[in-house]
Amino acid sequence: MSTPTANKPKHALHTQESSTEISKLLAETNNNDIHFTLTYFELASVGSTARELLEYAGVNHTKNNVTRKEWKEGKVLSGFSYLPILTVRLPNQLELHFSESIAIDTFLAERFGLLGDNIWEANLIRMFYLNMTYLRERTFTVAFANPMEQRIKNRAWLLDNVLKKFLQDHEHHLMENGSNGHYVGNKVTLADIHLWNIVHFFGTVPWGQMAIDEFKRHSLVWKVKETVDSLPQLAKWRTSEEFKATERNSIEDYSDTGLDGEDAIAPLAVVL
Repeated sequence: MSTPTANKPKHALHTQESSTEISKLLAETNNNDIHFTLTYFELASVGSTARELLEYAGVNHTKNNVTRKEWKEGKVLSGFSYLPILTVRLPNQLELHFSESIAIDTFLAERFGLLGDNIWEANLIRMFYLNMTYLRERTFTVAFANPMEQRIKNRAWLLDNVLKKFLQDHEHHLMENGSNGHYVGNKVTLADIHLWNIVHFFGTVPWGQMAIDEFKRHSLVWKVKETVDSLPQLAKWRTSEEFKATERNSIEDYSDTGLDGEDAIAPLAVVL
């Protein structure tokens, strides 16, 4: 989540190289020979899944955690006056810039083998991923960006209607996949990791416990979250001070989205 400001400095999304040559370079270059830089705020939001994909893959990467002050002062380059942005530096020092979280997440997932084994699986994974993304976006627009007097009504509608329907739908599809803790097939994909981050996001808002309790009531969805919990690559990352700082910053940043006296549940790495 970020606030746009006019005349933000921009990365060039086009390059002097031909699209054919860029595609060839990407296809022929091993992930271990690429340096990835993710530029985003230390928040549980639209940059969270990309952070986790980079950690899961164990690739050479930098998390460029920017401050609100740096952003407001125009010191951070973006693609469309929003963050996150991903920079991919190839061995020949060519830099490619990716903007928009959906494009970033799906690009990384494909690079790291987390977008299924074929075209149909890739599309299934995108469907689940996008539906989760829309749930979080509805939360921002319905339960965050409104006057205090509307928050109780809007939040109740989100929890009692939008979230419950979301969870019922996902329980159905997870059962169709064999109730095995994965959205597609029998191995971890982008959809599984994204689900964990959506749950984690809800846990950083002041009224998040109500959402977390609803997630827990849907055992197949919660099983996906627990499956991702067990991944050693991500379990180690979540014990880091950098991850804990992201949790603290998120709780502070979202603290004014609740009602007076409400507190977020924290630390999430322990509670969830």
